[in-house]
Amino acid sequence: MKAVVVSSPGGPEVLEVVERQKPVLKPGWTLVKIQGFGINHSEIFTRKGQSPSVKFPRGLGIESVGLVEETTRPDLRIGQQIISIMGEMGRAFDGGYAEYTLLPNEQIYTIK
Repeated sequence: MKAVVVSSPGGPEVLEVVERQKPVLKPGWTLVKIQGFGINHSEIFTRKGQSPSVKFPRGLGIESVGLVEETTRPDLRIGQQIISIMGEMGRAFDGGYAEYTLLPNEQIYTIK
């Protein structure tokens, strides 16, 4: 899958589109096929190295919309559209700047 990754802090030139393995489902998480993501100042701060908890390389993106690909959460359906925002996306774990991302179940909100 394609993902936008930052390997070291810097300006926009440090954003790289790379090939990565599709994330593997783990207990308590949901694999999401990303349909869209936001770009905001939070990612700029992280990209510049101004988010002290971030370890590089990191896939940015603190908000996304997508479809459930696989899940361990019983109330979600495969193909169901969801949203997810913040909660350490793109900081403690890779965020929405990718074709797929793995999200904690408690951070997923359904769209009715």
